[in-house]
Amino acid sequence: MSNIPIEELEQKINAGEEVIDDYFDPKTTRVGQPYTKLSRRKSATIQTALDLPITMLAELDDLAQELNISRDAAIKMMLRRFLDEHYLAKRHHR
Repeated sequence: MSNIPIEELEQKINAGEEVIDDYFDPKTTRVGQPYTKLSRRKSATIQTALDLPITMLAELDDLAQELNISRDAAIKMMLRRFLDEHYLAKRHHR
């Protein structure tokens, strides 16, 4: 990977350019050619309704507030973790 001169990098930073995603490889943290940005597009979603007991909803809201995230984000986080653990356990029992 070829390097960018530090002076040129400093000029870009001083000019307010975003250089982290373009010039730093997160795997090596070396300065070099622009790093290909990953797509941040959301995957397709389907809206669904979920009926919860009031006490569980209160717990969920407390957790979301503690983590400073939305209720939806807390639900998605917990579901993702459960699914990951399920698949790991399934693979382990084979």
